[in-house]
Amino acid sequence: MDISLFKAAEALRGLLDQIDETTGEMPEGFEDARALVSTKAVAVTAYILENGKQAEYLKEAAKELMDRARTAEKRNAWLRQYLASHMAGAGITKIADERGLFSATLDVGRDKAVEVFDAAQLPDDYMRLIPAKVEPDKSLIAQAIKDGFDVPGARVVARDRLTIR
Repeated sequence: MDISLFKAAEALRGLLDQIDETTGEMPEGFEDARALVSTKAVAVTAYILENGKQAEYLKEAAKELMDRARTAEKRNAWLRQYLASHMAGAGITKIADERGLFSATLDVGRDKAVEVFDAAQLPDDYMRLIPAKVEPDKSLIAQAIKDGFDVPGARVVARDRLTIR
């Protein structure tokens, strides 16, 4: 019989409601139902641990792939600069693959960009204000409440914690 932890716990709760209030006698099957809930809980715990390990592995694999992608992007940026500087140094503005699959064109002086070499010298008219991010400081709020202060809009709540090792 394949039963979920939810169904097993529900059945156990039903048996708990059948405990004789005067004698405290447990209904028939109570111990078996309790053992089944425990067995199912152990299986769910094992699954949580395994799933957590898989998630960590996937995060690490994703991080490694992102690192490799960033390395490839940096390498390409360096290669583009390398190619452009040597084409400019040789006076070459266009190259092409002999099969016509790809080409590269160097447009000398085409793109314009503002370079700020000393922001302190710029007049205020050329500056912009980027507002700071405002968010609740939870550690400061927790300390204030712990010290006996009332903090409108916040409270400290107790939560259950499931520890799996």
